Amino acid sequence: MSALFERRNGLPCYRGLPLERRRITIATDTFEMIALKDAAALLDDAEFVRDCEKTDRLPYGFELWPAALMLAEHLYRNDPGQGRRAIELGCGVGLVSIAAARTGWHILATDCDPVPLQFAEFNAAANAVEMEAFQLLDWHNPPVGLRFSRVLDADVLYQRCDHAPVLQCIDQLLEQEGMAVIADPNRGIADDFALLAEAHGFRVEVIPTTASFDGQAPVAGRLFVLRRAPLPIT
Repeated sequence: MSALFERRNGLPCYRGLPLERRRITIATDTFEMIALKDAAALLDDAEFVRDCEKTDRLPYGFELWPAALMLAEHLYRNDPGQGRRAIELGCGVGLVSIAAARTGWHILATDCDPVPLQFAEFNAAANAVEMEAFQLLDWHNPPVGLRFSRVLDADVLYQRCDHAPVLQCIDQLLEQEGMAVIADPNRGIADDFALLAEAHGFRVEVIPTTASFDGQAPVAGRLFVLRRAPLPIT
């Protein structure tokens, strides 16, 4: 067990909160993933809340979410990497990045919070998956000079104030012929995201999808698939 975690009453924990180990099967592959059972419980930790207030971020990158499974399954069904480069924004505990690596992508896993990145690194090692790197990245300030064939995001549209920065970050990171895929669990706040993306110069396809962790009811969602709009003919 990583030094990031502790044990209480013989059970693995993070900041005193129990972890869960989930076995996730996609196609013929099976992953073992460690995550928090209830990330919202971190908001009862006063020190942790103070840290959240400094960054204006909620602690939801510590949990496994259905949108991550939607995007991981999409990669397996429709989008093998064949050695191309991809980046995940807001990777959380790492399911999408691990699935991308398994399907042939050279993947850079990024998050604005260093602790979920440690979860992702632990999970990648536990599943014998190699990443290009794990890197801190705030989509309000994307790196200059990096370009990727795919930009992947799962459940990053839960605050309207992030929609434009996410699109600007995608525009900065995406190759001219590349594609961004954003998985969303049908959050109402993201209903106008496609129109906003088109206003930013992208062609948008919205693909309905569902995902279900073992033993849980299916969750409906959608994939926003973004490509650069063709340049006008002059």
